[in-house]
Amino acid sequence: MPQKEENKTAFIGFWQGLLDDWMAVLTRPNIETYIRLKERATSPKIVLNLALLGLVIGLYVLTIQPPAFIQTDSLLLDLGRLIFYTEADFFILSLILFVIAGLLGGTGGFVEHSYLLSLITAPLGLVIVAFLFVANKLGLTLAAIMNPLSSIGITTIFIVLFGLYAFLLLLFALEAAHEMESHQVIYTIGAVLGSWGILRVIAMFAAGEDNIITQESAFLAEEWARGTLQQAILGHLWMVAFSVFIAVVIGVVMGVLITMPPKRPSVSHLFFLIPLGVFFLIWAAPKGWLGMGIADPIMEISDTLDIGLTRAAKGFFGPLLSLLSAIVRKPAAVGMIGVILTVILYALLLAGESASELTLYIAGIILTIPSIALFGVFIGPFSIGAFNAVVALTLYAQLPILRNTYTGIKEVKPEIVEAGRGMGMTEFQLLRNVKIPIATPVIMAGVRVSVVMLVGIAAIASYIGNDTLGDYIFHGIQRVQPLRYYAGAITVAVFALSMDYFLGWLQNRLTPEGLKGRR
Repeated sequence: MPQKEENKTAFIGFWQGLLDDWMAVLTRPNIETYIRLKERATSPKIVLNLALLGLVIGLYVLTIQPPAFIQTDSLLLDLGRLIFYTEADFFILSLILFVIAGLLGGTGGFVEHSYLLSLITAPLGLVIVAFLFVANKLGLTLAAIMNPLSSIGITTIFIVLFGLYAFLLLLFALEAAHEMESHQVIYTIGAVLGSWGILRVIAMFAAGEDNIITQESAFLAEEWARGTLQQAILGHLWMVAFSVFIAVVIGVVMGVLITMPPKRPSVSHLFFLIPLGVFFLIWAAPKGWLGMGIADPIMEISDTLDIGLTRAAKGFFGPLLSLLSAIVRKPAAVGMIGVILTVILYALLLAGESASELTLYIAGIILTIPSIALFGVFIGPFSIGAFNAVVALTLYAQLPILRNTYTGIKEVKPEIVEAGRGMGMTEFQLLRNVKIPIATPVIMAGVRVSVVMLVGIAAIASYIGNDTLGDYIFHGIQRVQPLRYYAGAITVAVFALSMDYFLGWLQNRLTPEGLKGRR
């Protein structure tokens, strides 16, 4: 009798401990909780966790009785088979996660890893099964549940929150089980999902499935074979690259100027009269303000350059040459922009740091203007086409570059600057050899933000006559062709991610080795 009582007590204690572990996972999700629970991991607990889940899944499946799941006349055999499938599927997925985590630096054991995952899978799985059972009894479809406009669409919010909560628990479990950093956990889960996605897509094509992915792939392949997609990608690429190049030069120069102390006008500043005079001549002469004797030669040079660039606009650099052709075709507009920019730079040279707040404020205002509105405003002075788009994109890119240049230089420690001065460096040498290199990571972060932003805005430039990926989006909407506007949206997104990755690599390459070690 005492032995039976002892066994009964141990049995109750075992399930009570398991339930306590479930409640700890669900109600106190943090690393400390998972580290404590990891010490209680045993193989029987894992098996029983999954067996309980498999039992409930089996009862649910056999209740709705789909023919595919009932293969024998014995209820216990069918139930046992579903429990086995639940256990097998869990351990296969757990093993995949364990292997990938190990490859990415994880150090945990498989039992601890699987136990923590089972503490998430079992209770959350029971909740999902209960939800499916209620939905089945009420006759609800997945489409109705996930439709936010339906009468029960409020459940969509809870489903999304439930999924995010489950993902958070998974992050904590992997981080505690393998003593990994958060980014390593993200990479582990991403590798699993990415591998599954790739295998699923391969299976789609191998089976010849007809769905949106296979249809979109066929459409992109057809557009690529026709050369239309390459033309749009190159047009988009060169418009963004050219605009960013101009924006970086202007933004960095202006950002440097507003970190310097104010200056008084001096004789050396007469240098600014040279670009000012040249740009004023280019601006005023084509308008006839200086007489036709000066206007005609400038227009002839413009026409000659335009014809030469247009004829050479072929191949990979074709869109870039076409863009330059559109710019040289409007010498008056180039001159006007040059005059304005020269005056602004000289004003910032004199005002120095006292103009920093106003400069950043104006750049912020420009960024708040809707892109389609700015393109429309510039139709007057710049007409439609590439010139309009380049000016607008350059203005949009200014705030991140300008602000990060200013911030990066101002955050250089004063003692480092003083050490440079003590070595006999001039202000220009300090800027070139000390401040700019130290500020490079911050400046490049601003460039990355600008580039990703301009990739999206450049698509809108299609509205004013530019050959970009936006053609696919807007033409697809106008013609009600989902494959076309999906192609444009997907390609723009991939382009933005690729540029961000490339600039991240470039940022790392340009960062001085000393700063890398410090970070």
